[in-house]
Amino acid sequence: MTEEQVQYWFDIFGSLGYIAGFLLPFIEAFIPILPIIVFVIVNVNAFGWFVGTLLAWLGTVVGSYIVFLIFRRLTHTKYMQKIQQRTSVQRLIHFIDRKGVIPIFILMCFPFTPSALVNIVASLSHIKAHAYLIVLIASKFIMIGLIGWLGNDITTLFTNPIRLITIVLVIAIVWFVGRKLEKHFMHSSEE
Repeated sequence: MTEEQVQYWFDIFGSLGYIAGFLLPFIEAFIPILPIIVFVIVNVNAFGWFVGTLLAWLGTVVGSYIVFLIFRRLTHTKYMQKIQQRTSVQRLIHFIDRKGVIPIFILMCFPFTPSALVNIVASLSHIKAHAYLIVLIASKFIMIGLIGWLGNDITTLFTNPIRLITIVLVIAIVWFVGRKLEKHFMHSSEE
């Protein structure tokens, strides 16, 4: 789908386009296989950097926080207690309880971290809801801002190969660093 087609659909729906710009990242928090990077780039190219980034950021923060709150409510259900009894989940919960919100903040800054998993595990830990909201606001701001900046003018990606190569390299580096940090924090041998 080209930028003109995306803009055409947003123009047809008028202010509903803003709702779609918010809802797509919001829904991604519930269905993590959806591509948050694509939603942010589409938003930024349809609404401009500021509005597009703001819509994507609000959508992903609100969606992630609602997932956190839902699973926090379900903590005492039989299914969630069964999940909590897994050794790997117990280890991760204890790690989060000991280290606090910094590892979660770092993990959530990277677009390739499975945020739904982090939301669920954080809901099982003893992190206060307001502290988690602050972490979400800050980390998602960094993540969405970076993606928005990289995908701000998608047409130049095809006319300026240096920019395309730079973006591919930045995404590869972010992915690599994110995986290393995720492996360190999620599978720490200190447990």
